[in-house]
Amino acid sequence: MGAGVRIQLLGGVAATAAGGEPVDVGPAKCRALLATLALAPGAAVPMWRLVELVWGNDPPRTAERTLQSYVTRLRAALGPGTIARTGAAYRLDLPGDAVDAARFQRRLDAGDVSGALAEWTGYPLAGLTAPGLAATVDGLVERWLGAVEADLVSRVEADPAATVGRLAELTADHPYREGLWALLMTALYRSGRQADALAAYRTARRHLVDGLGVEPGPELRKLEAEILDQRLDAPPPAGNLPLRPGRLIGRARELLAVRAALAAYPVVTLVGPGGIGKTRLALAAAREVVAGDGAWLVDLTEITSPADVPRAVAGALGVRESAGRSLRESIVATLRSRDALLLLDNCEHVVDGAAALARALAEGSPGVRVLATSREGLDVGYGHEMLVAVPPLDPAGAAVELFDERAAAAAPGYDATAYDRRDVEEICRRLDGVPLAIELAAARTTSLTPADLLARLDDHLGVLVGGRRTGAERHRTMRATIQWSYDLLGIPERALLRRLAVFAGPFDLAAAEAVGGPGVEAALGHLVARSMVLAEAGPFGRRFRLLETVRQFAAERLAEAGGTGPAATAHARWCRDRVAAVNRLLAGPSEVEGVARLDEHWPNLRAAFEWACASGDRDLGYALVRAVASEVPFRSRAEVGDWAERLLALAPERAPFALAVAAQRYKLSHDSAAYDRLAAGCGPPDHPAVRRARAAVHDDWAALTATDAVADLRREGDHDLAEHAEVDVGAALLFTGRFAEHDALVGRLAERYRVQGPPTLHNWTLMLLGYSAAAQGRHEAAERLFDAAVDVEVPPRTHSPNRTVEARVAFRRGDRPRAYRVLRTHVEDLLDSDNMQGACVASVEFVAMLARSGRLAEAEPVLAYLRGSGLLDSPVWRAQVEPVLPAPSPLAPLAEGAAALAEEAAALAEEAAALAEEAAALAEEAAALAEEAAALPGGAAREAPVELDDRGALEYMRAVLSRNR
Repeated sequence: MGAGVRIQLLGGVAATAAGGEPVDVGPAKCRALLATLALAPGAAVPMWRLVELVWGNDPPRTAERTLQSYVTRLRAALGPGTIARTGAAYRLDLPGDAVDAARFQRRLDAGDVSGALAEWTGYPLAGLTAPGLAATVDGLVERWLGAVEADLVSRVEADPAATVGRLAELTADHPYREGLWALLMTALYRSGRQADALAAYRTARRHLVDGLGVEPGPELRKLEAEILDQRLDAPPPAGNLPLRPGRLIGRARELLAVRAALAAYPVVTLVGPGGIGKTRLALAAAREVVAGDGAWLVDLTEITSPADVPRAVAGALGVRESAGRSLRESIVATLRSRDALLLLDNCEHVVDGAAALARALAEGSPGVRVLATSREGLDVGYGHEMLVAVPPLDPAGAAVELFDERAAAAAPGYDATAYDRRDVEEICRRLDGVPLAIELAAARTTSLTPADLLARLDDHLGVLVGGRRTGAERHRTMRATIQWSYDLLGIPERALLRRLAVFAGPFDLAAAEAVGGPGVEAALGHLVARSMVLAEAGPFGRRFRLLETVRQFAAERLAEAGGTGPAATAHARWCRDRVAAVNRLLAGPSEVEGVARLDEHWPNLRAAFEWACASGDRDLGYALVRAVASEVPFRSRAEVGDWAERLLALAPERAPFALAVAAQRYKLSHDSAAYDRLAAGCGPPDHPAVRRARAAVHDDWAALTATDAVADLRREGDHDLAEHAEVDVGAALLFTGRFAEHDALVGRLAERYRVQGPPTLHNWTLMLLGYSAAAQGRHEAAERLFDAAVDVEVPPRTHSPNRTVEARVAFRRGDRPRAYRVLRTHVEDLLDSDNMQGACVASVEFVAMLARSGRLAEAEPVLAYLRGSGLLDSPVWRAQVEPVLPAPSPLAPLAEGAAALAEEAAALAEEAAALAEEAAALAEEAAALAEEAAALPGGAAREAPVELDDRGALEYMRAVLSRNR
């Protein structure tokens, strides 16, 4: 089914197929699950959160398993592709418009109150008990009531008598909403029923005092006074806002922020880069906050001088200059006693004039609020102005919705369900969630599919071109939009922006100075104020970044100025110094911080390495890779392995180092053949580092026990790599059964890493000591060591057997579902990171769990993998597996004898036809003996298990564990 499915949450939970026929969505809890997913279509909801929302604070022990059955049932009813699993979460893969509650909220976000109310067909989730969803339901009802109030405001103005009945029902159902009582009192008064209006006030007051212990608020008391004085007259409608401002997508939070700011400040300025959607948000906010004398839009795009701002505003308001007053003073005097909202749109090129007028209104017209849009704040003065930054859209949420809507408008045959949503999400991510860029990209779907468009996005500015008749001239291409802002910059700001184009990711002030030269703080501040550079709070302080479209524009200007080479070189050297500092963190006790800083630095590091290769700077290339080499074995950063291989051509003299780093990737993926092809003819084969790399890839434990590579690395000053090599020596001693030597060496290493770090090696050495103790039968000591290892905090994505230990602990405590779940997650991580080396530990734990559960037959394929790969030849893994296997059957010799007789019979049959009868008899006897042996418990004659490789073993384990959630 899938396509065309519609989900109803308003008025009860139900679903219909594409043809409109109802779909059976199961019992109450099944419907609660559907409701939970449908309240956030397209968003992944974690399993634990689903359990919490469906069952509340007291879920049953089997909640997760029951949830699985509900998912299966819903998929069968709605279609197999409707509910997708992503890790430990589920996602409803239906467009937002397939869910009535989502349509209601989308229309409300866009300011389409009547359209939103038309979607509302009843109380959300009516008839369903779902404790965890109560808050969400209350939020929907609150939004509906707000929409109802907004709708009734205009209805009370147009036909007050017709609204009295509806308002009486609403106040009875919601007696604490003062807004509804105010509307009822107004409708009654304007219908000629002053006494009833005052009676309604007394009823409202009784509810508030008796139910909540509070008096009515000032607005309601003011309304009562106006009714008593007969001063409540209908204000004439005013304003010039467009009747159809367009749908607002994904701005609910920002809309609330603007409304709150307008309630607290006389001047509110929406700031953000070009194309971010400031005007559309301002129009939506203005429509919601229409004042008594209306909301007035003044577009300042066409004026060129700050002095012309008052003239543009006066023209919109119909204000004339009076004798003895300037035009600005006349505007202030005219609006002094009025309650109005003035929307000044596109102020950035006349910011001084806009600021002067806004300041005058804030000081001289107390009933007027100014809402401005600009790429920088007006700087009206402390206490007068509130800035509201307009951020990009969520690339995986509202941005996709905007793309689909605009694509459908541009290409009537566009069907969002016909394309891979991930392509559209990646387009929106690459465009930084900028609405104008997304709209321009969507317009290209008349000739390009999303996949084709994505392939062309390396040239953002060339692709993002709109129609000739659409929007203002500066909005018809992203290049024109950015050029508009660029032309408003001063010479120092332009020069700095061009050089900042070399940053591929976030940077701090020191980085900007390294590339732009000392003393750039003021220019950088101006760029931030003008929304050409974004300032954000990063994990390690304030960070700056450029939107990708702005970065490409600035890079073009940098190339035209001939400054690419010097700027890129300065950037690469800054990266070299920064990553050297990160290396010191990675090699010490602050490894967790080092990984976090490296994650933030990664885009710039990548750009720096590409520049090193393009410019042929071998020393720079080596320094960049050298600093992060340990990330390959520690956390599978495959890109570092790629760079190491490229070093073979860039810096042939570094071949031993490059091969040693590259080897770690092939070791993890168990692809020794690929490594041998890479290493052929590269570097001296007898170099200690090359020998060690080859031994590591081929699991040559005997060769890895040699310590010459460790000594060589220390002589070269590569102490962090030497530490990893020394741990490998310890592992080799363990897997060759040299326990005493292993314990002595690794014990010393564990104590060293406990004191000086890094935590990853401390974790690894404790694990090695634990496996050594287990292999020697010291199980209590082993468990203490495993517990200590798990307690070591290692960075995210670090390769470690921690998860298998967690699974083992859960299993031994009797929590088998959790044990299976933890082990399954670990297996999925191994598959995702292509860590085939980790298959061994996971396989051993898997076999042990299933054997202790009496399900050894299910584990047989993985047990065969362990045997066939030779892993059980190691005393370490053999000691982990053998205790859980059943003792050999006493009839095993009988089965072996049967097989021998069968072979003898076949040979006799081939040698002499004369002995055929005797051979047949022997064969029959052998078959009977084999059947007898197989029929007995633990019989040896069983079906041969499927042969698995590393990946096959992991995928088999994932499948089995997924059935035991």
